[in-house]
Amino acid sequence: MKKKLLAMCLVVALAATAVIGGTLAYFTDTDTETNTFTAGGVKIDLIEQQVGENGLEPFEQDQVLMPIVGSAQGEKDQYGQPVAENYIDKIATIENKGKSDAYVRAYFAIPSALDDGYDTFNAGLNVLHFNFGNNNGVSTFGNEWNWKNESGTWKYYETEIDGVKYNVYYADYTKILAAGATTEQFISGVYLDSHVDMVDGNYVDTRDPQADISILAGDVKCPVMAVAVQAAGFDNADAAVEAAFGANFDPFEGTNVTNWQE
Repeated sequence: MKKKLLAMCLVVALAATAVIGGTLAYFTDTDTETNTFTAGGVKIDLIEQQVGENGLEPFEQDQVLMPIVGSAQGEKDQYGQPVAENYIDKIATIENKGKSDAYVRAYFAIPSALDDGYDTFNAGLNVLHFNFGNNNGVSTFGNEWNWKNESGTWKYYETEIDGVKYNVYYADYTKILAAGATTEQFISGVYLDSHVDMVDGNYVDTRDPQADISILAGDVKCPVMAVAVQAAGFDNADAAVEAAFGANFDPFEGTNVTNWQE
């Protein structure tokens, strides 16, 4: 009887061992990792708008330049634009539509015949004026946009586009522009000086009657251009733009590019 009981106990023990062994067989694990990368990219959209009846709307080309009536520095509307008559809104901003943060530089070209130039720059002597952007009633000049270099002179050069000489002013956005973000206003309008008159069928600047401003008889083009470069790897916009496009880069691809002020 004892032998039979011992045999039964042995069977139970073996059975228990089998159960335990079977359970341990399922304590398994596997592991794998898939490394996923998204390629960075820089893509910008230069947006030009004006104030319309229902808010901001796309900028209308081929508007007629007339001498301003009132002051461009006087009363402003809700978008920071002067309410003076014959002021043309040209609200330029740049949106980063890419995946990567970027440095942004923007350029504004004015026909040389209508601009006093950087060296003796006196806005009061210009035939065609432009206003710096506006951010909630505060000029973006020297704030969101840096128009001057370390020595205090304009970031400026001269070029020729389609046979017309231009003075080009450019500025760097002072912040890294995050993916999906939009800059504050780069420029916000242009207007013809109140001293412009027509005498015997010719356009004349009454402050300097001998000045040749006959360009006003045709289409006056004031192109805006913007470039952007990835922020990663660069300390500032100057370094980024020079590395990407080269020194003294002229995005208008003009000829006779001279008088660079960096």
